[in-house]
Amino acid sequence: MNKMEIHGVNLDVQTNQPVILLRDTSTRRLLPIWIGQFEATAILMEMQGIKPSRPLTHDLLKTVLDRLEAQIKRIVISDLREGTFFAEIHLSTDGSSFVIDARPSDAIALAVRAQIPIFAEDVVLEQASIDDEHDSEAEVERFREFIETVSPEDFLSD
Repeated sequence: MNKMEIHGVNLDVQTNQPVILLRDTSTRRLLPIWIGQFEATAILMEMQGIKPSRPLTHDLLKTVLDRLEAQIKRIVISDLREGTFFAEIHLSTDGSSFVIDARPSDAIALAVRAQIPIFAEDVVLEQASIDDEHDSEAEVERFREFIETVSPEDFLSD
């Protein structure tokens, strides 16, 4: 298994669908997982510290697990079959451990709320990861500089 971190949540311009990028903390490989709009919003809200007036589904799930004194140990992106990613939520309570099947987007939304580690199985990374060939922080900084200097008029055709 490989420990992953959330690298970002973006919009795929070709499909107009949100995609979460997980980065392998040791090899810097990126794992893109396309997710739903609701889950993308739930993940981004938590990452940005935005608290809704009423609990979202993932907040409710975390509250229920906390009240049941179940500890969420980790989530694992466990498989990729026919283009569909699978995930597991690893829990323990009263000395027993168990695993719950989940969609990766829901598991990740729960992971950011519980501040638990995210892992991906080797087989998933072998099938779906891409190399982060350049320093992404430098790339983001270059993009920010470009955005600050460009204006809409620069894109007008003559």
